[in-house]
Amino acid sequence: MITRFTILILFLLPLNDVRSDNSVYNIFQDFVQFSSSVDTYSDVCIRDFDQDKAKRDLFDLIDTFTENIELSELEISKLKEKYFRINQSTRSQLIQLGLMKEKNLCRKYLKIFERFDNKKNESLMKIVEIIDES
Repeated sequence: MITRFTILILFLLPLNDVRSDNSVYNIFQDFVQFSSSVDTYSDVCIRDFDQDKAKRDLFDLIDTFTENIELSELEISKLKEKYFRINQSTRSQLIQLGLMKEKNLCRKYLKIFERFDNKKNESLMKIVEIIDES
C-alpha cells in the first residue's frame, strides 16, 4: 500500500509541470512541491498544525529569497498555484487511504513524508547555496 501511494504521489506531482529554462526556478518548484506535500500530511496527522501559517511562512521565505534571487511575479504566482494543486492532490490521496478517519494510519506513511521533508530541505540548501554564491 505504501508503494502504491508513493507511485501515485510521484505520478500526480511531476517535478516540472511549469516549463522554465530557469534552473533556479526549478529548484523553487521542488521546494514548494515537497513543502506542500509535507504541510498537507502535517495538517491531516498533526493536531493543531496551522497549514495556513505554514503556507504564509513558506511564501514569506520565498519573498525574502527574491531579494537575492530574481523570480518574476508570474513565477511566484505559478509557485502558489503549484502549492495549491499539490495540496489538493495529496489531501485527496490521504483521504482515499483513510488517514482522515483513522489517524493511527499516519504512522504507516510517516517515512514517505520524512523523505519528502528531506528533499524539501535539500532544495532549501540549494537555494541558500545559490544566494551565498551571488
